[in-house]
Amino acid sequence: MSDTKKMTTDRAKRMRDLLTEINPLQRMLNSPGLDKSFEIFKREFPNAVIHEYPAGMEREDWIVPRSWEMISGVMKDKNGNIIASTEESELFVAPYSEPIEGWFTKSEIEQRLMTREDVPDFFLLQHRNTYDYQLNDWGITLPFNRWSALEDGEYYINIDVKWGDGSMKVGEYILPGKRDDILCICAHIDERCNDDLSGCILGMEIMKGLEEIEDREFTYQLLWVPEMFGPIFYANENPDIIEKTFGMLNLEAVGAGDDWCLKKAWKPDTRLERMLRNAMKGSGLPFNELEFFEGYINDEKVYAWPKIDIQGVAIQRYPFAEYHTSGDTVDLIEDKLMLESLDFSERFIGILENDYIPYYPDKLPPWLTRRKLYFDSKLDPENHNKYNNHLLYNIDGEQSVMDLAEIADLKFDVSLSYLEQLYESGVIEKKKLSL
Repeated sequence: MSDTKKMTTDRAKRMRDLLTEINPLQRMLNSPGLDKSFEIFKREFPNAVIHEYPAGMEREDWIVPRSWEMISGVMKDKNGNIIASTEESELFVAPYSEPIEGWFTKSEIEQRLMTREDVPDFFLLQHRNTYDYQLNDWGITLPFNRWSALEDGEYYINIDVKWGDGSMKVGEYILPGKRDDILCICAHIDERCNDDLSGCILGMEIMKGLEEIEDREFTYQLLWVPEMFGPIFYANENPDIIEKTFGMLNLEAVGAGDDWCLKKAWKPDTRLERMLRNAMKGSGLPFNELEFFEGYINDEKVYAWPKIDIQGVAIQRYPFAEYHTSGDTVDLIEDKLMLESLDFSERFIGILENDYIPYYPDKLPPWLTRRKLYFDSKLDPENHNKYNNHLLYNIDGEQSVMDLAEIADLKFDVSLSYLEQLYESGVIEKKKLSL
């Protein structure tokens, strides 16, 4: 096995092992399961910081919810047969349900039930309960086929949960670079496996790769957050970091689903968006583009809020049928897709780290055949037009390597390689790119 193939295999196994370790934990916004997840985060990155926001903490319109943990839940018919239980799926009990015990008619249960005909065999994640300030009730979810097969009558339901105080947590790991400018790599750690434990594990692997780069140009931050609440409280409590953050790369549902998608930033045609487009094109894999409010929208929505105004782009597989269901498990995750998303991300970072503005220090054009950089217009007209014409004639001391690659319809890495040869021979000089 080659060193490159072994490294790829090792990285896939490392991601798979972490997915398998963390996925069984109940990971609601403020919960013991999420606390254990952050212990693993700290184990993997000893220099990480775990920020804590106690239950009841208020910032403007938002209040950190109390800790909630599902202990058990069961539904039985009049003969004692189990219809469903949390031993089958923890999603049987809706998040933030109150405890309850008693007999209920089918019509009474229906008022507190979530079920979906389009995913008839799955329990469901009633994620909206997390954000419902007015919620004060019990609730369950059932596969549609099971619910629709039930006769009218009474059913016994017993739900046991544990409420507490505790604190909501946000995990932060920063790798400093020569510049203080920060790229935030973000994923939400609550909820399911592909959504979005896969993004969290991908973020960890990206940072492990960045640790190997000794001379980083930019500063990189990994944030593991409970969705919505996490970035809201983090951004409010860390204005110094927010001030230095120029963009967010959000990682969502990267291990399963139909198609690779680039989700655009809120503001049109940002440099961040163009970087990700170049990175994904450079991979040679097909992908779709989604507008900001399409696909799965997560914590980039918080950072793009007008008063914060940090633009974010996202890599995601969209759609995937098991979204917010009990079908979203480790078995759904494909190592191949995890590695492809890692490739997208590292190409994106490669563009950020290596882009610069080339300029000509001398007045006259270079003698390209002398430097073995000439493409003959008769023998290789396509490359002659791209490299010798459009690439070189657009070097004006204002366009970056990425800009020039776009103009010449070239991949970033081949444009960079060509221009580096000109730089090494003194034909061009470099200026740092301002973000």
